[in-house]
Amino acid sequence: MSLFSTANQRELGQVAALTVPGELPAGSVLTRQGTAGGLAFVIAEGKAEVLRGEKRLATLGPGDVVGELSLLDGEPRSATVRALTDMEVLQISSQDLNRLLRKAPSVRRKLLEALAERLREADRMPTNRL
Repeated sequence: MSLFSTANQRELGQVAALTVPGELPAGSVLTRQGTAGGLAFVIAEGKAEVLRGEKRLATLGPGDVVGELSLLDGEPRSATVRALTDMEVLQISSQDLNRLLRKAPSVRRKLLEALAERLREADRMPTNRL
């Protein structure tokens, strides 16, 4: 589930107001497993792969969010995310993500739904894939 696939114009405006646009070339690392997180990214254009060790767990595209878990709980990054193509992203800091979640309950709900869906997908994976 893409976090912003069901967002309305107002919600998208709230997100956009707190983000900084950026461009990343193919091969760029958005997050590195085990490191501290300072930014989350909303993918506007392009594709990225999620890796744990050398195993690809998922491919992400427009509307997907990367790195929000570390911003929410302060723990190290759980996976490496690398750009498969040139990408356009919206970057959001921990402080701005927290501000957005306080100001926009509907965005908070959508984030919780997206995280629940990821958890359910992980539960469906055979244990030898992780």
